[in-house]
Amino acid sequence: MSLLYSTERPEFLERVASLAGRTAYRVPEGARGTKQDQLPDAHAIAAALGFARRGHLDIGPDVAFCWALQSDCYKERVIERVVGALGAASHSTSEELALAVAAAWDSMIWSRPTKRPARIPQKAWDVALLCAIGVLQNSAWDALAAAERRYTRAA
Repeated sequence: MSLLYSTERPEFLERVASLAGRTAYRVPEGARGTKQDQLPDAHAIAAALGFARRGHLDIGPDVAFCWALQSDCYKERVIERVVGALGAASHSTSEELALAVAAAWDSMIWSRPTKRPARIPQKAWDVALLCAIGVLQNSAWDALAAAERRYTRAA
């Protein structure tokens, strides 16, 4: 069986591209897409993710936008919200959590590993880092699923 006809779940960026009007078909078709207008891809992605926002505290669309476009434009806002959310359930200080969430951001958005600060114990760092990565990835995937449902319904 050829890998061109895989039944695997499409990757995050492939699903985001379909929101922007690009085909998700995995074989090059001479740069043809399904897009009918001249709206730039970044604007189409932002509009689609705007439909997914569940209130002013929702960071999912911001994380998904930055992950898809490899941008740090919402980094400070997202780190502040995740630190606030994890701070109530953690024994770590907010400074340690902020370092772990920033490291999780760099790992997820830029595929850049960050070294553990020497003053933070290994176990505490691992727990905070894994929780932060889980929150970031789940919020992005949830926002993408909501955007797919709401954007296609509105169009």
